[in-house]
Amino acid sequence: MEKILSNITDIIEDYEGGGGVSLESLRTMLRLLTSNLYHLTKYNIEYHDQHNAIQYKHKGSVSGGLILANEQVPELRMTRKIIEAANNVARSITMEISILKNENN
Repeated sequence: MEKILSNITDIIEDYEGGGGVSLESLRTMLRLLTSNLYHLTKYNIEYHDQHNAIQYKHKGSVSGGLILANEQVPELRMTRKIIEAANNVARSITMEISILKNENN
């Protein structure tokens, strides 16, 4: 998972830098970003399964099970937040590609 997170960070930093961004480089960034998001989502699903198992096996209250699961599987929240933020960047790249295509026509 560390490699995936590193890849996502590198792509976003390249995009954020903005220097020498071409239509082709944006397409490459988008392809790499969405591919890495797919792989990160597989981890997110694993963490979700772990979280649910802890929550539903808890013998106490529902809220107690949720708190315990959140404490024991913090990766679930982290991966959700990263996926959400990276999807926003992917949307931004998509919009920029669209703008560049329209300018070139």
